[in-house]
Amino acid sequence: MKPEGWQAQRRIETDYDRAIRRLIQRTWQIIGIDPDLLSPWDFVRRLERLANTGSFDHFALATAKRMITQTFFDTAQTWREAARGGSKGRLIYEVLRQEMQGPVGNMVYVLIDRNAGIIRSMPFDLASQATLYIQEQTAEGKRPEQIAQELLQKFPHMSAKKAALIARTEASKSHTALIQARSDRLGLAWYVWRTSQDGRVRSSHKHMEGVLCRFDTPPSPELLADEKNVGSYNAGEIYNCRCYPEPLIDITDISWPHKVHYGGQIVRMSKEQFRKVA
Repeated sequence: MKPEGWQAQRRIETDYDRAIRRLIQRTWQIIGIDPDLLSPWDFVRRLERLANTGSFDHFALATAKRMITQTFFDTAQTWREAARGGSKGRLIYEVLRQEMQGPVGNMVYVLIDRNAGIIRSMPFDLASQATLYIQEQTAEGKRPEQIAQELLQKFPHMSAKKAALIARTEASKSHTALIQARSDRLGLAWYVWRTSQDGRVRSSHKHMEGVLCRFDTPPSPELLADEKNVGSYNAGEIYNCRCYPEPLIDITDISWPHKVHYGGQIVRMSKEQFRKVA
């Protein structure tokens, strides 16, 4: 199976982005906003009210559930393809058949709750941005009604930018989480770090392309690339990241010697050396 077969489907991220934007727009229409708004603080209060509406809460949960369900079935199909002709094919099929009753099923519910919570917090985040903007513009001497109108003009861009960040980050994180959950169930501890291999890949992530990593001992890509350390994480687990893990199902799928993240470093190992540490 080709490595890109494990890559998250872009349509899931795109659908999630659009769904979050529609959610904000729909609920904004429900609570209403005066186009002749005179007070910028009324704008902030409307945003906070938006987060506390029952319809917004319901839509947030439904939107999160739709994305996670799409990711769940998409990654399951990838595992089925990997199982064909593989040495662990029968085991993979059996795990997939029973997975909603175990840790993978639990992970699905955890991811739905997490994403719903992130969407619910979106109006509060936007309200914080608006508050900061009001304070800055007031300090510059602008009139309240002018600030209010500027906020009305900025809101579509603010909400679209936030939706795009959530969709890109959380679709990727959820994709990685479900691959890891299934890998854990199958006793597969290692994966190959894969990038999207385009011009938008972080320099620190280019450094990780093709490196064998353990799910339970994630690398610190920036530290390994002599950049500012932002912590340890697996492929696809950091904001705006489109990298993904390719589970190591069979050691014979790897060309040896190979780069391995081990002991906080990237080293080249032979197959025999890897067997000893794996």
